[in-house]
Parts: sequence; C-alpha cells; structure tokens
Amino acid sequence: MIRINLVPVEERKEIKGLGEFIIGVFILLALLVLLVAANLIQNKRIADVNNRITDVKKEIAKLEEVKKKVEDFKAKNKDLEERIKAIAILEQNRTGPLFVMDSLAKAIPDRAWIDKFSEKGNVAQMDGIAWDEITVADFMKKLQSYPYFQNIELKVIKTKELQKLPLKNFVIESKLNYSGKTQTEEDQKKTETEKETKVNRLKAEDQNG
Repeated sequence: MIRINLVPVEERKEIKGLGEFIIGVFILLALLVLLVAANLIQNKRIADVNNRITDVKKEIAKLEEVKKKVEDFKAKNKDLEERIKAIAILEQNRTGPLFVMDSLAKAIPDRAWIDKFSEKGNVAQMDGIAWDEITVADFMKKLQSYPYFQNIELKVIKTKELQKLPLKNFVIESKLNYSGKTQTEEDQKKTETEKETKVNRLKAEDQNG
C-alpha cells in the first residue's frame, strides 16, 4: 500500500522541533531533580555530622567534669593520707616509749635488774646486774623477741662482788624502734650470732682478767 504524507514540509519541521524541545525540558527537569536530591542528601549528611560533633562535645564536657572530680578526689585522698601519716607518727611518739618500757620490764629475768636506763639518738643503754652470764644472755634473747629493741649488743660484762656474791655487771646497748616493725629473719639470725660471739669473748676476757 502506498502512503502519502500530506502535511506540508514547514509544518513537519515545526512538529519535529517541538518534540526536541519537550525532551530537552524533561532532561533539564530530571537534572534539576537530581541536583535537588543530591543537595538534600548532602545537607542531611552535614546535619548528621554536626549532630555527632555536638554529641562528642557534650561527651567531652562530661568527661572533663568526671576528670575534674577524679583529680579533686585524688587531691583530697592525698591530703587524707598525709593526715593519717601525721596522726600515726604522733601516736607512735606518744605510745612508743610506753611500749618500750613495758617490753623492757617483761624482758628482765628474775635474777637480774637494771640500775640505769638511758637513751641518746634512738640508742638505749642499759646498765644492770645479773646472777651470771647465762642470765645476761637470757635477758638479751628476751629483748630480741620484742620488735622495739634492735641491734642488741653487749658492751661490757664483768664480775662485781655484792654482799660477797660474785655477780655480773653488764652494759647492753640497743637501737630503739618505736614503730615496732620487726627485723627480717636473716637480720635476726645475724644479730643473734654476733651477740653470742660477743658474750663468749667477754666471758673469756672476764675469766682471764
């Protein structure tokens, strides 16, 4: 079948140009919609980031407040510890001498007595009389059992006649430890060995003299 287009050439050109215009308009509208959508998405992302920044700032502010409280607590705790130490020192200075004298009274054997007790620079000197060397050694061992007496050393032991009895006059020195902290086991063994050696040497000197 033969078809004949009876529309004039100029009119056909008009119709073709209108179609291209409409297509162009649709493309522009589509681009505009895409730009608007992209802008909205970007604005939403920016808003989300800003919200996160605000939340982080709030958390930082809270952490700073907590940090300040912790620092205040540490400062108060340090001050409290210093006060406790000061109280402990005062208590030690108040009760230490009482414990020392009480321990000394308990350590003196039945067959011994102290004539003089003096202290200088936390070092005590005890002058006394004992029945024999064994009693002196026993006295030193008992002193050693109390934490307030450390580095006990026999300085002098010699025979002294009292009421026609050959008694032993002794001088013992000891470092005073008012805190009551005990020596280590090794230090105690070392001190005890030195003490026995000293007693034996002084005993031999007394017999030879």
